[in-house]
Amino acid sequence: MQYRPDVDGLRAVAVLPVVLFHAGVPGFGGGFVGVDVFFVISGYLITGLIADEIRQGRFSVANFYERRIRRIVPALAVMLLVCSVVASVLLLPLDYAEFGRSVVAAALSFSNLFFWRQSGYFSDAAELKPLLHTWSLSVEEQFYIVLPLFLLAMAWLFRGRGAPRWTVAGVLVLLAGSFALSVVGLERHPDAVFYLMPTRAWELLLGSLLGLGAVPPPRRAWMAEAAGVLGLGLIGWAVFAFGRMTPFPGPNALVPCLGAALVIYAGTVSTGARAGRGGGLPLTSRLLARRGPVFVGLISYSLYLWHWPLLVFAHYTAFGPLEPAALAGVLALTAVVSVLSWRFVEKPFRTGPWLRGRRAFAQGAAALALFLAFGGWTIASGGWAARFDPQVSRVEALADSRNLDYVACKDRDAAHVLNGDLCTVGAADAAGEPWLIWGDSHVWAMLHLFDEAFRQAGARAIVASYDGCVPLFGLSRVHYQGPCRAIADSVDRLIVREGVRRVVMAAYWTGYYRDTQQVDDTVTGSGDGTTTAQVLNRGLMRTVDRLAARGIEVYVADPLPGARWNAPRALAAAAAWGRPIDPAYSLAEYQAMNRDFFQTVAALGGAVRGRLSLWTLLCDGGRCRTEDDGGLPLYFDTNHPARATFGFAQGPVTAFIRGGVSLAAAGAGLRDGGVVP
Repeated sequence: MQYRPDVDGLRAVAVLPVVLFHAGVPGFGGGFVGVDVFFVISGYLITGLIADEIRQGRFSVANFYERRIRRIVPALAVMLLVCSVVASVLLLPLDYAEFGRSVVAAALSFSNLFFWRQSGYFSDAAELKPLLHTWSLSVEEQFYIVLPLFLLAMAWLFRGRGAPRWTVAGVLVLLAGSFALSVVGLERHPDAVFYLMPTRAWELLLGSLLGLGAVPPPRRAWMAEAAGVLGLGLIGWAVFAFGRMTPFPGPNALVPCLGAALVIYAGTVSTGARAGRGGGLPLTSRLLARRGPVFVGLISYSLYLWHWPLLVFAHYTAFGPLEPAALAGVLALTAVVSVLSWRFVEKPFRTGPWLRGRRAFAQGAAALALFLAFGGWTIASGGWAARFDPQVSRVEALADSRNLDYVACKDRDAAHVLNGDLCTVGAADAAGEPWLIWGDSHVWAMLHLFDEAFRQAGARAIVASYDGCVPLFGLSRVHYQGPCRAIADSVDRLIVREGVRRVVMAAYWTGYYRDTQQVDDTVTGSGDGTTTAQVLNRGLMRTVDRLAARGIEVYVADPLPGARWNAPRALAAAAAWGRPIDPAYSLAEYQAMNRDFFQTVAALGGAVRGRLSLWTLLCDGGRCRTEDDGGLPLYFDTNHPARATFGFAQGPVTAFIRGGVSLAAAGAGLRDGGVVP
């Protein structure tokens, strides 16, 4: 294949939005689609090279992987080595051990599998994972294990019988299958669709079609011009119009991928068309082939490798958002390091004599062994906990203080609810109708408290909880994989079937009001100009009124205050670094965040028979405590109570269940909380 500077320029169009998106620069909410543009480019270039060599009868699997080692491994190995040194200075023990695991995953090219397995409702924020970005490299490397074998097999099976046509047909079949998997799996398994190679392969295969010459080059100048302009327009639309709430990849990934394919296609102008136009390329290709875009494209691999860990380490040290000056400094450092990496690592090893023949495989294996040993050591040493005071490890250990013996009670979907396949807590032999505890992950996190409370009260309760689903009738959470609406409908039927007379609604209400998008399915056009707060307020009133109209007593647990940052990590960092890191909210902040919820509950009046207002205890004194008297965190993340340190709540929870009365009247010494004027 001839070198195409416009394709290097297209790499710049791919990498810059990714960097700016990760840096949080306003306006680049869809910058993550640059990865998809990279996939199309890679599929085009690698497939074209392999196909050319197969046609010429000189393709060698060994030579192919030798080139991949020279292209990928040196810069990656240097980045991993430097990050390992920096991580040993900055990261807390649990994070350092996790970093070691991610180094092993990156070295073995299964980062995508590693981070997919880590994803989920309780996963750490992406901003705390220095090697998260290597998932896309793993997708490509896994693809390149399969691609050469597939192309060789097609060339051998159909030799002399139109092998190129059959190869294109085979690629089309694989592309269609991969895209179908991506579309079908997006709603129920979005993390798998995002990370796994089979659901991402279609993006690389789209480039493969161009590399195989499946589409004839444009024969007229206007066709090439239109393709280039439309292609850049599609990429730009995705970068500037998409955001974190956009379902992705799935059908939306077609926009940047088709855009990248059209830009590449525009530059494949046929010889006749070039001659007719004086040998010129379309405007988009000429712009992308200019020195600036080409240079950024040349350093794009190093730029991609370095930008994310530098941002992560900066955020980790600052323990919060970066100030504009600090962010500018990180981006400037990224540019400098990327240029140095390209000039003194990428170029020499790709074109020099150091990684040729068997030496490429031997030195690649040596690097792999080094990183495997490092990862094993970080895990075996407990994240090198000896670097810090023992208090750091004691605090961090609370991150694992969860209700693991109640795991079977959480995430019960609609089918389980309808079938009555649910946990029962409290006194198993209690007479009379059961209570129902309905809620989200906070129900699971506090279930040991409810279990003991119902046991002491001589009552029993059915538990219906699902992570991330607000316990309200008629609402749907937008872009969330949990079947929230179906669960609520099933709970409604469960209440009737089981003869439930008392319902406890417990959830992290703050999170739904602040961080989700909800739609009221019972009101036409509820998503048109209606805020999530309005939808939730209406849903809360409707749910309580519906239950109360049936003679069912409703009890509500107010949201816990939670912490500004992950409590175990913040308190451990404060102990390790010797500087104050206050994760606590003030009482005023807590009340402001929950004003809509409090006012709605207050408006319901006597329809709510009891309130569990633990915040009145936690926020006594004007600050909402995040640690106990021994300096141990009260939460195992930002808002879920840690089992080991939340025992103080047993008395109030028991009083709440026993009488459905205010905590003050129950003798807990607390005022009736929750109503904010």
